[in-house]
Amino acid sequence: MKTKLHTAFLYPLILIFSSFLKGKKTEFKNFFINEKKHSTKENILEVISEENEFYSQIKYFFDKSCPLYDKANILFKIDISKAPEDKKYFAFDFQRVLNIFYTMSMLSSRIPNNNIDVDFICEKQKLSETQINHLLRYSLLTFASKKVDTLYFDTKLLKDDKSLLAYETMLSYLQDTTLVNFSNAKNLYVITCKQDKKSFDIIWSSNDDIELTEFGKVYNKYGKLVTKNIKISTSPIYAFHK
Repeated sequence: MKTKLHTAFLYPLILIFSSFLKGKKTEFKNFFINEKKHSTKENILEVISEENEFYSQIKYFFDKSCPLYDKANILFKIDISKAPEDKKYFAFDFQRVLNIFYTMSMLSSRIPNNNIDVDFICEKQKLSETQINHLLRYSLLTFASKKVDTLYFDTKLLKDDKSLLAYETMLSYLQDTTLVNFSNAKNLYVITCKQDKKSFDIIWSSNDDIELTEFGKVYNKYGKLVTKNIKISTSPIYAFHK
């Protein structure tokens, strides 16, 4: 009973802090990993979030009877058929829930660490174009949050060459890059990065297509140069500045 009351008391406080706590991640070397290698000396708090659920996990971050942890690792069981921007209960999309877990880790006295680790778990299957877009956007939102130290995803879960190519193309753009800015206005998402003195935006829309103007070379999610009918859509593109 005490734990339930404690959770109910902390809930609104966590929501308030999650709306303005900013991420501090600046170094993205080895951010995307395909194989987990936690030190046996580390005490890791692992919690699972399925369908953007987080409420039942609050107690693990604030229960004083829990041990001290070196790190919080969040295992997201993602339904790849659903977009990360889709909201549960009209409020909690993936980005919001990721912010909430980061906030719990930051406020917790049990975890003295700035950022969390994230795992993606999904069903092993051949992905459709829509599902490939969803996977990329889950990954891009995690990267852009600046609140995650490492993102683990086992690429063996990708059963087809197209989804693997799209994921590896994303890695080629983001690994060892500098995150300059992330903005979101309604359905439009823009991540501005710098790599080898070249600036580019990763852009997508969670809904309607939008015309793209004032850019240099633009590549699709497979790394192929696009020269005609360039639009911002649910499929992320890589647009280099002039």
